[in-house]
Amino acid sequence: MKIGLLYCSYEDCVALLYAFSDGKLNLENDSNTFSFFYKNDEYIFSCKYKEIEQCDYKIRLFHTFQEWKNFTGFDKLIQTQTVENYHISNQALKEYLDAGNICLSSASISFEHPNFYYEPILNLIFFYYQFGFNFLNYYKFDKKNNLLGIYHKPIDGVNSHKNHRNYLYLQIKNILQFDFTAYNSNDYNLKLLLQPYTLFGHWGNTHITSYLDFTTSVCNVIFETLHSNGNEENPDNKMHGRQYITEKTLKAVCFSEEEIFFIWYGPTKLFKHLVDMGFWFLNCEFYNQEKEAPQTVGYADGILSYSAMEQSVIDTSIFLKELKDKLNDNNLVHSYLMEKYGEKLKNNTKLFKELLNSYPKKEDVLNLIKNGKGN
Repeated sequence: MKIGLLYCSYEDCVALLYAFSDGKLNLENDSNTFSFFYKNDEYIFSCKYKEIEQCDYKIRLFHTFQEWKNFTGFDKLIQTQTVENYHISNQALKEYLDAGNICLSSASISFEHPNFYYEPILNLIFFYYQFGFNFLNYYKFDKKNNLLGIYHKPIDGVNSHKNHRNYLYLQIKNILQFDFTAYNSNDYNLKLLLQPYTLFGHWGNTHITSYLDFTTSVCNVIFETLHSNGNEENPDNKMHGRQYITEKTLKAVCFSEEEIFFIWYGPTKLFKHLVDMGFWFLNCEFYNQEKEAPQTVGYADGILSYSAMEQSVIDTSIFLKELKDKLNDNNLVHSYLMEKYGEKLKNNTKLFKELLNSYPKKEDVLNLIKNGKGN
């Protein structure tokens, strides 16, 4: 059977193409038409309707949710959510799904539906190709100028949603003092890496500043967009329960290959999901489930929720400080960490490459695309 999938933009289809084709794509010259085979079926992706017009089964791919009622003449609609959260009500989302349509999403929702497929790892695959991580050389930089680095500087009154990050930043700064560095374009190698990329007729510039900055530190802090209980605080809010990971997590995974350690901070639910999959970050060693009981801490003008996720970041910072005080050299600290945890960095790289080469749930998703599950 020939299954045709009409897409409009790179965002509609790239995660599907790379996750489900095992990287074995057939490309028609200058046509933006791609295909791969699985068992007895050929999946044909094109931005031109004439290329899929004669297919046995025609699917429309899209990601901007509000337009779905305008699509006609297709056997099925598939909405892909591979950048951020849904910003629509549960009622509107259920209406779409109940009509027999499908969502393939890297963002979770607060209800279950047979036509809704959730997998946060789709975001890692999407951003890996969108931002050109597949073009990078992953080299090891031995001279460590900093103990701990970060891309964040607290700014009062700009974004209250960053209060958790601001709080942790100040806590870490208090622990590490001058061994904690916030990257600045005037001081480090912050720049645009230019990389033409014509396969999808997509972006011309790739912004991978951290490729150059992260290498200068023994360890780095990754602050995900959402905090530890982000979008779980208020059940009456339409964003309740909706969580996702971004390219920030991808950096922590990809740059494990460069023997760089990372402290990861974000939603507890996603932290556990990543750990269950086999990924590892330095604060995994200091995460204590028993500290998950609800706590609060005063910060600026408000009260922040506080849990094991925050504490693991603080405890890891204390650990790094004690190591630095003992060894008195960033390179020696890095050598110590490599001896103790180096295999876990290698496993991050191994696991992610396995996901890129063969997505383990491919058959389930392709079956959903082809056959659906009904209401």
